Amino acid sequence: MSNIIMVNKVIPVVMLCLSMNVSAADIEIDSREYKLLLNADLFTGDAASRASKVNDYWNALHNAIQNSTREKSAIESNASGSLSLNKNRTVSFYDVPGSCDLSNAGYSFRERVEKGKRKVTLKFRSADQSIASTKDLHGTKSKAKSKFEEDIAVSFVSTYSSSTTQKIGNSKNLNKMDDPVGLYPGLKSEDFDQHLAIKKVSDLTVNEYVYESAIVKIGGIDEIAALNTAFALTLWYNESVSTTQAIVAEISFKYKSDHGHFNSKVDTRAKALFTMMQYNPQLTHWNSTNSLSKTATIYQYDPHFCY
Repeated sequence: MSNIIMVNKVIPVVMLCLSMNVSAADIEIDSREYKLLLNADLFTGDAASRASKVNDYWNALHNAIQNSTREKSAIESNASGSLSLNKNRTVSFYDVPGSCDLSNAGYSFRERVEKGKRKVTLKFRSADQSIASTKDLHGTKSKAKSKFEEDIAVSFVSTYSSSTTQKIGNSKNLNKMDDPVGLYPGLKSEDFDQHLAIKKVSDLTVNEYVYESAIVKIGGIDEIAALNTAFALTLWYNESVSTTQAIVAEISFKYKSDHGHFNSKVDTRAKALFTMMQYNPQLTHWNSTNSLSKTATIYQYDPHFCY
């Protein structure tokens, strides 16, 4: 009799574990993005000057790629296009001042405003793919878009992120925890105190300039899903302090999966490309020695915001 009772207790637990594993496996990685911080001081100047310096960086990267390809390295890539200004918007993050409840739970809550239109994004990051994939981040808006991505930083450290972006109206307030919870009901499971005030992290609104349209081909004709990688160079400025001094500069490239699967040849070339970007003598002077991500830069801009 005791054995029957034990079996009845074990089976539901086993079924729960299987259910959790299946749900994590069912969420496919949409894309893989490699991110490298650049020396922000090298992008000081007005709009024309920064565009010229972005072009200088792309020319250096383009030449390094072409030289590596001619030398028959593992990259086997071809670069084309140029980096031109494609996005001009403001960026703010929100959290609980004094405790940073969202960040401490692994979340970031971001607002972007471009051409008068507001979008918010809730993102959860984890080094554990399973944990990141099982978070409920669904939005309340009909056109909310969700992504599950792998971000790869220097030293090939991977972080997995689930995120959902949705539009909000110009009259929508973002001043209490019940605002992100109302937009993303899955946050209710975290038991945040919804009466707590939220504010812009570090009281900072960043002006973001994104330069895009450069392409590096790292996939062959039989590798359609990752035929091209799209590059973006992102510059952040705190224009309330300086319109010419960048606080963050980042170069990144990404490629999509084929329904959650990646091609091993493409992955090998992407790794070789990222390695070259970090260590090629033509490029190393462009790179930052600061290991902070863009989000971490916001949180540490005012080191007293969370404490």
